[in-house]
Amino acid sequence: MSRGRVVVIGSGILGLAHALRARDEGFEVTVLERDERPLGASVRNFGTLWPIGCTFGVERDQALFGVQRWRELAHAADFWIADSGSLTLAYREEAWSVLGEFAEARALGGAERSGDFELLDPHAVARRWPAVETAGLRGALWSRAEAQVQPAQALAALLRYALARGIAVHCASLVSRVEEDHVETSDGRCFDFDQLLIAAGADMRLLFPREIAAAGVQRCRLQMLRTTPQPPGFQLGAILVSDLTLCHYPAFRACPSVQALRERLARELPQHLADGIHVIAAQHPDGTLTLGDSHEYGAEFSPELANVIEERILEILRSFARIPELRIAARWEGIYLKSMRGETQVVVRPRPKVTLITAMGGLGMTLGFGLAERTIASWVRA
Repeated sequence: MSRGRVVVIGSGILGLAHALRARDEGFEVTVLERDERPLGASVRNFGTLWPIGCTFGVERDQALFGVQRWRELAHAADFWIADSGSLTLAYREEAWSVLGEFAEARALGGAERSGDFELLDPHAVARRWPAVETAGLRGALWSRAEAQVQPAQALAALLRYALARGIAVHCASLVSRVEEDHVETSDGRCFDFDQLLIAAGADMRLLFPREIAAAGVQRCRLQMLRTTPQPPGFQLGAILVSDLTLCHYPAFRACPSVQALRERLARELPQHLADGIHVIAAQHPDGTLTLGDSHEYGAEFSPELANVIEERILEILRSFARIPELRIAARWEGIYLKSMRGETQVVVRPRPKVTLITAMGGLGMTLGFGLAERTIASWVRA
C-alpha cells in the first residue's frame, strides 16, 4: 500500500536522491524534469564525492554515508565509480600549517586513528604520485574517503534505475504553477501530491521567488574545462587540490592558520581570489582531466566565458601538477544557488506539503543522499 504521492521537480542528483529514497519507503513517486534530460549543475561538475570539504561531525558523517550510497547505486544501476582519494598539496608554509592543524583536530576526533587521513612529506608524495609538482612542496594530506563518478553518465544511469524501480519520470515537463495539493505544467497537465519536493536548481526562484530571496541565497557561476585524453599510461593517481582550496571549503575554516594563508594569497594571487578560483584536477576512465573552477556571484552573468579565467586556472594547475597534455577539448559553465550565510544545505518549507532543497555549497553530489534520508524520514513520521 502506498504511503502517499510524492512529486519531485528536478531530476538532478538532489531530486533523484529524494525520489529513490521516497520510493524505498513505499511512496508513489513522480519526477518532473523541464529538459529532455538533466542539464543543470548535477552534470556540470567534477563528479567528485568530497567528504574532506565537509565540517567534521554530523556533516562529514552525512558525506561518508553519501559516498557509500553512491557505491551501492553504482553497482545496482551500473555506472562507473572510483575510490580515488584526494591529495591536498601545500606549497606555502601557511598552507602546511593548516594541514597540520586539520590533521591534529581530526586525530582528536578519532578520524586519523581510523586511517582516514595521512600527512606526507614531499619525498613520500613523489614516490606515490609522480604527476605532482614537487618544486616548493612542503607536504600533503592524503585522504582515502573521496571518490569519483562521471556526472552525466551517472545521472543517466540513475534515471534508468528510477524508471525500473517504478518511478514515473516526465521529461520536457516545465512546472508553471504550484497549488496546495497539485502542480501544473506549461502544457496543461496536473500532478497531485501529498508531498512536493522542489530541487530545480537556480530555477526555483521562479516558483517561490520571495521565499528563495528570504533564504539568503545567490546565483553562482562556475567556469570549467576538460582536456583531451592524456597519453596512455598517465595516471593522476588521486583528486588533486592545493593551497587555494584550503580557503574554499567549510572543513578548514576552524584551522587557526587559514586566515594567515588567506592574507598571503590575497597578496600573491589577488585576482585569483577575486575570481573565486580554486583548482581541482580529476581524471576519468577515458584519460581526460576535468579542471576548474571559478566562482562569480550575481543576479545575471555575461553569456561569454572569459579566457583569462581559463588561463588563471591552468596557471594554478601547473603549479601543483605535471600534466603532459593540456589541450582543452571542452569548456562550459555551471550555475547554482549558493548561501550567502555559509550554509551547505538550505531547506525551505514555504507550505506544509512543500519542501525546497537548494544551495548545497558545491557539495550536492556529496551530501544529497544524506539529506534525502532526513527529508523522507520526516514525511514518514508526519
